[in-house]
Amino acid sequence: MEETVFDNIDPAILERIKALRLIDDDLMTVVFSGDKKATEFLIRILLNRNDLKVTKSMTQLQKHNLFGHSVRLDIIAEDIYKTEYNIEIQRSDKGSDPRRIRYHQAMLDSHTLKKNEDFKALPNLYIIFILEHDLFKRHKPIYFINKTIDIQDESGKYLPFDDGCNIMYINGDYRGEDALGKLMHDFSTPNADEMYYEILAEKVRFHKQDSKGVQTMCKVVEEYGDERAAEALKQGIEQGIQQGTIETAKNMLIKNYPLTEIAEITKLPLNQIQELQKQL
Repeated sequence: MEETVFDNIDPAILERIKALRLIDDDLMTVVFSGDKKATEFLIRILLNRNDLKVTKSMTQLQKHNLFGHSVRLDIIAEDIYKTEYNIEIQRSDKGSDPRRIRYHQAMLDSHTLKKNEDFKALPNLYIIFILEHDLFKRHKPIYFINKTIDIQDESGKYLPFDDGCNIMYINGDYRGEDALGKLMHDFSTPNADEMYYEILAEKVRFHKQDSKGVQTMCKVVEEYGDERAAEALKQGIEQGIQQGTIETAKNMLIKNYPLTEIAEITKLPLNQIQELQKQL
C-alpha cells in the first residue's frame, strides 16, 4: 500500500486533531484565520445581523505592551464601517474575568488611536467572549453588558453610557433551534458531518481529513503543545519560588524576627506573614 502523509504523523497528534472542536483554540485559529467570509458568517449570527460586511479578519494577533502584559487575541475583525470585533474563545470560566475584558479594550484602543487624534476617532468596538458553558447560570443565550448613568428618563430607565464598547458573553451550552443555538452546537462537536452549517463543516473537514489541512493542524497542535508546556514550566518555577519564600518567612518567624522586617525581606504582604505566624 502506498504511503500517505498520515503514516508519518504521530498517532497521538492525529487523535488530538480528531477530537478538536471549534471551541478549542487550535482548530478555531485555522478555521477563521484570514477567512473574511467565515468570520462574517460568525459575527452575523452573534449579532443577529444580515447586513454586516467584514473587510478584515485575523486570528491570534499579538498586541504588545512595552511596559506590561501583552495579549494575544483570538479573532480580530473589522467591517465596512470600521467597527472592530474581538472574539475570544474561552473554555475556562477563569479566562472570562471582567478585568480581562477591560484590559483587552485598553490594548485595542491604545493600538487604534493615532498620535494627536481626537478620542472621538476611536471606532465602535465589540468584545465577544464565547464560553463553553453558561457562566452566569441564568440559561440565557447571550449576556449583554449594559453600561448606564445614574440618571433616569421619564419612564424610569437609566440613561445609557455610550463609550462605543459593546461587551457580550455567549453561552456555549445554549442549544435553541435558532441560528445561535445551531452555531453553538457546531462549536461543540468534533464531527463535521454533525454540523448544521456547511461553511464551517467544510473547513473542519479540510483540517481533519485533507492531507494539507492535517499537516497545518499538526504544526498548530505542536506549537500550542510547546506553549502550554512552557507556561506550565513557568507556573511551576513561580510556585517553587513562592513556596521557598514562604519557608524563609516561617524560619524567620521561628527565630522571632519582627514581622515588619520579615515582610521587607521576603516581599510578602504583612497579613500573609501574620497568617503564617498563626499556623506555627
